[in-house]
Amino acid sequence: MERKTTPLMELPLKNDFMFGQVMRTPEICKLFLEELLGKEIDHIEYVDTQKEMKDSYLHHGIRIDVYLHDEARTVYAIEMQNALKKDLEKRVRYYQGTMDRTELLKGGFYSDLSESFIILVCDFDYFGTGLAVNERVSYLKGTDQAYEDGSHVIFLNSRYKTGNAGLAITEYLDYIRTNDESREYTTELLHKTVEKVQEVRSDDKMEVSYMMWQVKFQDAREEGRAEGRAEGRAEGRAEGMTDGALKVIRSLMKNMGLSVEQALVTAGIPEAERPHFEALLQQNP
Repeated sequence: MERKTTPLMELPLKNDFMFGQVMRTPEICKLFLEELLGKEIDHIEYVDTQKEMKDSYLHHGIRIDVYLHDEARTVYAIEMQNALKKDLEKRVRYYQGTMDRTELLKGGFYSDLSESFIILVCDFDYFGTGLAVNERVSYLKGTDQAYEDGSHVIFLNSRYKTGNAGLAITEYLDYIRTNDESREYTTELLHKTVEKVQEVRSDDKMEVSYMMWQVKFQDAREEGRAEGRAEGRAEGRAEGMTDGALKVIRSLMKNMGLSVEQALVTAGIPEAERPHFEALLQQNP
């Protein structure tokens, strides 16, 4: 059954595409982290997760929405969670392992691993605590001695009943839950967030990006995983990715009036692979 697509003009902040666009705005992301963690951050730098974590992304179908580090080399992974799943703890464990492995592959020793924060913004009360913020804290059994390895995990809950966070974070969670833009928000974080959401919705160029994202990161990923499971081989995933890319290219040609060459460039197809896609398009226009 074909999944219903929400128009760009109606996307709420909790939509994965919108969340990524907003949180990849340095000023907003920096404000969000400062308000949540209660510390000042000088600057942040985003990491290309597709490039840095390519193997893990392809083989396990996990994509971190926003991955960055600050001037102290502290690493942050931020992800929006809309669907209630029962395996978020295992997901966090996998994230942590992937982040650590990525760092070590660049050279260095385990003692050089950076401090890290994994932040899951959930549109549900995963633990049933009613708290706006649930943070993992580890202690040695039978003692009050903290076990500290430099890793931190925070679950935000938009369905909170107890606002155990500052106003900026509770307003942020309220906006995720309600998508209410008529409310008079009082914090800088929310003013800038709502402004950015409205900017993305009205940006014509974002229509192409959104269309490409839908096909490339939803259909292609799902098809690739399904075929990969059926065949038990990476070739299933590769075929799924190719089919997804072809959908993007055909959509660009049909909806934007682009030539084959223009569509290939716009879709981000590497130059070396373009003859292959041109041949596929000729076989099945």
